[in-house]
Amino acid sequence: MARRRSGRTPSPARRILLRGIAVALLVAIALYGYTFYRGWQLRDSCTGNGGEWNAELEQCTFRLALPEQSPPESTP
Repeated sequence: MARRRSGRTPSPARRILLRGIAVALLVAIALYGYTFYRGWQLRDSCTGNGGEWNAELEQCTFRLALPEQSPPESTP
């Protein structure tokens, strides 16, 4: 009669597979996190420097502020 152990350890092949899946998940999470952070950092830098973030073009735009011109003084 064979005894069945309840606390059986996984086979080496199964352990390698589980480690591989865990590493792949960590890499995927890190890549997603980096792209999210990089996008946020670009938008934050743009608005922090006085620009406006264009979401359609995914780029920063700056509006040139022309100096205010005073009306010409007329001589009598």
